[in-house]
Amino acid sequence: MTQRTPSTMLLRMRPLFAAACFAACFAVVAASTPAYAQGGAEPGGVPEDDPFADELNPFGRGTGAKPATDQKAAPRQPAVTMPRERPSTGPSSAGPSSAGSRPGARLPVPFPETTVPGDPAERPDRSRPSMRDSRSDSWEPTPAEKLLVEAEKLDKAGKLEEARAKLREVIKLDPKMTLAYLALGVTSRRLGDFEGCVDACSRGLEIDPQDSELYLRRGIAWFHLGLHGIALEDFEDAAGIAYDDPRPELWRGLTLIELGRPLEAINAYASAIRRDRTYMLAYLNRGLAYLQTNQPRKAEFDFDQAIRHDPKDVRAWFNRGVAQTHQGKYADAANSYGEALKRDPQHEGSRRNIDVVRGKGGNRPAMQP
Repeated sequence: MTQRTPSTMLLRMRPLFAAACFAACFAVVAASTPAYAQGGAEPGGVPEDDPFADELNPFGRGTGAKPATDQKAAPRQPAVTMPRERPSTGPSSAGPSSAGSRPGARLPVPFPETTVPGDPAERPDRSRPSMRDSRSDSWEPTPAEKLLVEAEKLDKAGKLEEARAKLREVIKLDPKMTLAYLALGVTSRRLGDFEGCVDACSRGLEIDPQDSELYLRRGIAWFHLGLHGIALEDFEDAAGIAYDDPRPELWRGLTLIELGRPLEAINAYASAIRRDRTYMLAYLNRGLAYLQTNQPRKAEFDFDQAIRHDPKDVRAWFNRGVAQTHQGKYADAANSYGEALKRDPQHEGSRRNIDVVRGKGGNRPAMQP
């Protein structure tokens, strides 16, 4: 099958593109007065309606605002949202509130709803590699390509072991088919064979070192193996090749969270959003990172965006309620938990937290659809 090679023009433009981006970012940072925006504007801080003025400079704060390092650290939580597991039941302080000196509510269920890392990479249009390229009507598939189509059918039917065996046959027939290595890597990961996924993707990259999907899928396998530093390099390579794909930046953010670098993760999620402003998972995970760094007002904004793109997502409504509780907005938080319960009446986290915030004064009835 025809292998993809990078355009010479793109390769020559990449250093210029990087320099331009650096200069643009420097100009934006130099022109702004970054400050810690949580609640209202502080002296020397940012306006009330601009919660993201310091996004490009997360390490430096304005002289009139309290430095981020002075903030009370929130309990470290994985910034990944996952609906299949039960929420944590441990107590968690609501953290600093932007509503003056009003004490925060103590939530039985903190953020986030945790799930298996790996799910956020899946998108409807790119969740699995296509086993077959589009061809003209006169195209006649090779024996290896016929087996590849059979493997795809087995994979879609959930017969993963049979699909993997078929893909190995494909590679024996055509050792240069990178699509077969990619499919083998994805199938191996779904079977829990992360070492097999790494091996398959690495063999494919020996043939085509410019295949961003192979870097992404290998990085996910490294992530599952707990080798986050190695995974980060693969996600950065994938992001550098596929300029319009938000998934590598999303995974880079998830990995930076695991490495204890939430401020850098916030920028990675922001990069994913710049690539695709409808990518709900990037908003959701950036909101969780803002909660982790005690910036609930920014977190609420991101959960609003996640809800805008997917109003049925219970996780977004739940975590929106947590962000509002951290700001002392108990009535609004009760509404958010109520909206989560409308979509999932058995959602335990929302059921527990709504009782707490109602006790703090959030007795206003939930919003009507």
